[in-house]
Amino acid sequence: MAKKERRLLIVDDSELDREILKSILEEEFELCEAENGFVAMELVTKQKSEIDCILLDISMPLLSGFDVLRLLRDNNLGHIPVFLITAEATRENVTKAVEFGVADFLSKPFDREDVLRRIKLRLGVVTQYWLTVEDITQIGQYISRLEKIYKLYLGNYGKDDSHYVNMTELMRILLSRYSLQHKKAELNKEKIEIISKASYFCDIGLMLVPDKLSAFTKDPEKFRLMTNDHTRFGGEIIKLDSSRHCAFFVDTAVEMCLNHHERYDGDGYPRGISGRSLSDFSQLCHLADEFDAVFSKLYGTNEMQVNLVMKRILQDEGMVSPELMALLEDCRPRITSYYTKQNSTARS
Repeated sequence: MAKKERRLLIVDDSELDREILKSILEEEFELCEAENGFVAMELVTKQKSEIDCILLDISMPLLSGFDVLRLLRDNNLGHIPVFLITAEATRENVTKAVEFGVADFLSKPFDREDVLRRIKLRLGVVTQYWLTVEDITQIGQYISRLEKIYKLYLGNYGKDDSHYVNMTELMRILLSRYSLQHKKAELNKEKIEIISKASYFCDIGLMLVPDKLSAFTKDPEKFRLMTNDHTRFGGEIIKLDSSRHCAFFVDTAVEMCLNHHERYDGDGYPRGISGRSLSDFSQLCHLADEFDAVFSKLYGTNEMQVNLVMKRILQDEGMVSPELMALLEDCRPRITSYYTKQNSTARS
């Protein structure tokens, strides 16, 4: 039996609901449980480094789910992803959940596939998708619609999409190499294209942020703090198409929106999650985003610029996993070739 690398804590005063969730999750995850908030806090405090995610019922006696969230935050444990269990996600509950940075809601009655998909997505666990011709067609159409809207938004603020085009190509390069080293991921040409295109939309949540792009030229740090929510907004925009045909693209793009500013060492934002809680795809998106952003600010020959960016990123050991850092360096020749070709095209 394969080792279960993620440990989940189920907190619910209903034994029946705990048993249902255990039946859904036990094949994929190591599980522990608590019948109330007090027991949950005792477990988390003692085993905080071993708990990867908490499934937390809102309505419990003595300590409600929100009471537990408050205690987690007050005890510097707010970085642990939390899914709130509820029969109804009311507006009041959603508002409170946002304040605590809750990952998502799990609605009763539980849908097995939906619960597994949401939790795997949040924890960076790669889910196998078998794409049909219809899936690929529907995903392509949805990407085209989103791209048209995003380009219009960027144009309204005097921007083009060159950064995101470059990110998409960098992702293709990185994923092509990644697919050779990770056969179990089963990344064929179609999946590589979809994942690469998902990175194009990592910042689409800026569309819902007040004073958006104008702040770039004023105070970048203030802009970063002001736009922490753009990660969550991006996920909500991407999820506008909830059809099963688009599930692979939506899940991948949402995870990139949420986590492309997070770091492997936990020093990123907005939630400060780290290590194995980040999927390889969101880490590669972070690499592509950072690489092209730094490249665009440098002057010199393309090869010199690529080498300078490589040196700078490789020195930042906490950005992504060591394995993905090595992957980036392996792709240096193809990345150099891409930027050289881009420069030649721009001149002609």
